[in-house]
Amino acid sequence: MPDAAYYRAWRAAHPEYKKRQNELRNARRRIHGRGDRSREYARRSPPPSLEPIPPVWVAGQDVLIDLAWGYVSHCPRGVVVSFREDELALDAVGVAVLAMLEHRDPAEAVRRFYAVESNWMFHAAPFLLDGGDNEP
Repeated sequence: MPDAAYYRAWRAAHPEYKKRQNELRNARRRIHGRGDRSREYARRSPPPSLEPIPPVWVAGQDVLIDLAWGYVSHCPRGVVVSFREDELALDAVGVAVLAMLEHRDPAEAVRRFYAVESNWMFHAAPFLLDGGDNEP
């Protein structure tokens, strides 16, 4: 008995067969339609209900950002590139605000954020400085 590979090879060698079958299927659908699909669609899972996102500018946000800048300014930074440090400071403020909203320690969150970023920079800096030609 022929296996699936035989039929795949036969269909590949006879492209007119697929074209003819597509025409027959389309003609049948023109006459009879696709039928009632409501049961098929009902089996699909409903979309998850999403909670509305609060507006970005809320009352007291300036206070949160000022507090977050306090945590960021007390954290030691060892990044050399100035534009990168500016971007890191803005990201660290976001990390501190998020930590405050999640009732975590903002100082610890900012310290961990800078640890991850400086770790990346210390490992990548040798490759960035001399084009990645240094050997281990």
